[in-house]
Amino acid sequence: MRLQNTCRHSRTGGPEGRCLTRVRPTAVFVSLALWLLCGCGKGDDLTAPSYSPDKAAQQAMAEYDANHDGYLDAKELERCPALKNSLDSMDTNGDHRLSAEEITARIRAYQTSGVALMATGCQVRLDGKPLQGATVKYLPEKFMGSSIKPASGVSDDRGGVVLTAEGEKVAGVQPGFYRVQVSKKDAGGQEMIPARYNQDTLLGAQVSPLKVRKAGVRDDDHADFRLTSKSK
Repeated sequence: MRLQNTCRHSRTGGPEGRCLTRVRPTAVFVSLALWLLCGCGKGDDLTAPSYSPDKAAQQAMAEYDANHDGYLDAKELERCPALKNSLDSMDTNGDHRLSAEEITARIRAYQTSGVALMATGCQVRLDGKPLQGATVKYLPEKFMGSSIKPASGVSDDRGGVVLTAEGEKVAGVQPGFYRVQVSKKDAGGQEMIPARYNQDTLLGAQVSPLKVRKAGVRDDDHADFRLTSKSK
C-alpha cells in the first residue's frame, strides 16, 4: 500500500490545515519515509515560494510556442515534458492544447494554496527492474522563475526516491513544473544511464497541491519513471 501524504504549511510557519493521506497501491517504503521526514504536525517554519503566474505563462509561451499561434500543441509540448504530462488535467476546454490562460490558472492555484513543500517521491526502474543508487534531480522549468528550488534524492534498493528541495531540512518539493534527470555513474565516473534521461532528458513532472478530477485523469505527485537501456 502507498500512503500519499500532502503537507500544507502557511507562509508564517506551522501547518496551514491538516495532513491529507490517501491510500494507494504499491511502494509503501517511499510513503512511510515521506511521512516521517515531511515534518507533519511539527510546526516547521516554511515559506511558500513566490509565483508570478501571468509572467510565467508568458515566458512558457515565448520558449515553447514555436509557431507563435498562442497555443502549445502536441509537437510543441514534446519540448516541455512537465507540461506535456499535465495536459489532460490542465486542458480545461478540451482542445488538446495549452493556452497561456490555462498555464496561468494552474500556477495561480499554486500561489493561492500557500503550500511551501509537497511531500513527494518517485520510483525509478531500468529495463523493468528497480534502479538502486541513482541520483534523481527535479530541475525547475525556467519559466517558473528563480524562487523555485531544485530538488533531489537517491534511489533505494527498490528504486524509491524521497525528494528534498535544495536547502531544506525536511523532505519535500515546491509546487511547480520540473525537468527530471536520472543519473548513475560507475566506479570510473562514466554515466550508466542513457543521455535521454539526464543530459538530454525527456522526463518531466508537475508537483501540484491540487488533485484535479476529470474523467480518466488523475494528477499523481508520485511519479513512476520507467527507463530503458535500449536505443530509441
